[in-house]
Amino acid sequence: MEIKHTGDLPWENGLDVVDSMTPEFRDHLGPIEKVRESYTKYKQKRLFHNPETTFRGDLIHLEAGYADLTDAYHDTCEESFVLTGDSTLTGDGTYHDRGYFWRPPGIVHSASTVNGHVSLLFLEGKSEGDLSDYASRRIRPVEEAGQCVTEPDWDKAMGTRGWVRLQVDNVPWIRGTDWARTQGDTSLLDVEHLSVKVLSHNYATGAQSILIRLDPGYRQSGPVTLDSWMGVFVTSGSITMGDETLREGSWFSAEGDEVRPAWESADGAEMFAKISGFLGASAA
Repeated sequence: MEIKHTGDLPWENGLDVVDSMTPEFRDHLGPIEKVRESYTKYKQKRLFHNPETTFRGDLIHLEAGYADLTDAYHDTCEESFVLTGDSTLTGDGTYHDRGYFWRPPGIVHSASTVNGHVSLLFLEGKSEGDLSDYASRRIRPVEEAGQCVTEPDWDKAMGTRGWVRLQVDNVPWIRGTDWARTQGDTSLLDVEHLSVKVLSHNYATGAQSILIRLDPGYRQSGPVTLDSWMGVFVTSGSITMGDETLREGSWFSAEGDEVRPAWESADGAEMFAKISGFLGASAA
């Protein structure tokens, strides 16, 4: 299990971020003489990274006036949840606080911001279940923005979850007991005292991105192992997990076979969660 309190971590300079990118991404950012200037306005805190699949998640901070140097597409699915600020994508639109997207591979876009923003950003990497390939960036003309240039059949281009674009506050909260009927065995997870917003969902594999809201007094009965990998970013409130208290800005992730201490939340909490399959839990 990995825990990061992002409030205690320094922002990584954008130029260092560029150096850490895979060649398939780094070498296709745009004119090399402009990359250094552009990425002085890009900062990040890494949440997790799987170098084998290139699956990664980052907390990113784009300063006012940042803009990608070129339009491009990725061979991987990309996902973002805007915490604060504004983010404009060509061929798409502008996202503000609590805006969310899941984009299948192959769709041309570029990103910019007027006032800056802080967001969660995920590249799914190699995933047969989500028809996602390794992280990459491939430059295309701006005139192709919003088009899928890798799959002419639009229905197939939409992949497993579709091209999801949401203002999350317009998505309904689902009672935990109703959501649980679509999952595995959740009897140990106190679903009577939580609610869920489903942001994107792979109905074949169960992989999903959701918001979870814990009611004040939420409490699980004991430690569990989950059926799937799970990563969670606390967006408000706090939860206690064993000896750890996770407050706003904390991240943790755990593999399905890892023992995870019981969750408790005296005052309630909200979390953005990525889950690699249908969620179920067994007593540890």
